[in-house]
This record gives sequence, structure tokens and C-alpha cells, in this order.
Amino acid sequence: MYKAVVFDFDGTIIDTEKHLFTIINKHLLAHECTPLSLDYYRSSIGGAATELHDYLEKELGKEAKEAIYTDHNRTSVDLPIDDEIEQLMIFLKQHHIPMAIATSSYRADIQPTFDKLGLEQYIDVIVGREDVAEVKPNPELYLTAVQRLNYNPVNCLAIEDSVNGATAAVTAGLDVVVNTNDMTVAQNFSSVPFIGKNVTAREIIADYFTK
Repeated sequence: MYKAVVFDFDGTIIDTEKHLFTIINKHLLAHECTPLSLDYYRSSIGGAATELHDYLEKELGKEAKEAIYTDHNRTSVDLPIDDEIEQLMIFLKQHHIPMAIATSSYRADIQPTFDKLGLEQYIDVIVGREDVAEVKPNPELYLTAVQRLNYNPVNCLAIEDSVNGATAAVTAGLDVVVNTNDMTVAQNFSSVPFIGKNVTAREIIADYFTK
């Protein structure tokens, strides 16, 4: 049985990936620019998305690019928590199993949504982009999260939605369950030795917390 769980945030706890894709294309169209393709956007998920940021800044300019992310962060607070994740968090809290978030986003950017969802009742640690030198697929976010939880990586389970995120977790020494969303379901996970994929909270609890 695992002693702690580390969650990705974007695309795992809430479906911000589809939301950001929609926001980006809304702004691109408003500036009479060609919208992003799904394949191009999907390739940026789960990491620093440097190529995507550079592309948007080239197309729109720095100020207009920043407006996209301001719009995204402002409106993400209305997104609901994933039902399966919420069920899992309720169980973990009831059984005194600590939880953390390891996200490639800045903590300040996810904080309003985190607060709106009331995640402080579940989450003990948040590690974001400002806390590490490199984000996913680099393992540093996960290594920092488990260190702050005061557990060995082998005693922790990661919940991820993307190849970059799952790779970071596995490289850090955690086992990982991959639950994809509409934006990451098409990613190729063949390089990731996950222990479960697209499973329910009930299945995670039964397989990894009640045996």
C-alpha cells in the first residue's frame, strides 16, 4: 500500500488542457491568426511548453500572449474538479494518507482555482515551476514533492495525464497511474511503465490502498 499520493494539476485534477486550447484559439482568431491544431497543442502538454510560448509571442507579441494566460487563469476557477479525483481524495483524507501537487505551472497561477475548489482540505504540499530548476519531464518536481512529504519515492503513487508528467514521475522513482483526458488520450505512452491507465477511483483504491 502506498503511503502518499502526488497529483499533477492541469488535466488531472481539472481539465484545464481543453480549456487552454480553446482560450488560445479564441485569442488567435481575434487577432486574425491561424488557430492551433490539436496535434501541435497536444505536443506541448505536461511540460514547460517553451515552443508553444515562443510561437504565441512571435504571432501576437508579448503583451497579447500574456493576455491569453491571464484569461485562462481567470476563467479556470469555474472548472469543476474531476469526479474520480475528488472521490480518491476523499478516501485518502479519510485514511490519513498525505497528498501533494507537482505541477509545471506556477503556484501563483493555480492558486485561485485551488482555493475555489477547496483543495486545501486535501493537499499538504504544492510544488510548482518556481520551486525547481526544470519542470516535467525532468523529475525534480516529483523529487521535491516527495521530499516535502517526507517519504521515499517508492512509497508514493503519482497520478498523471500526460507523457511528460508520467515520465517525470517514473524517473523520480514513483509508480504512476495515467488517467488521460480529451487532449492527452492520443499521446503515445508506450515509453512509460505505468501501473494503471484510465482507471476509476474505486479501482485505484481497491488495487493500491486496500490490499
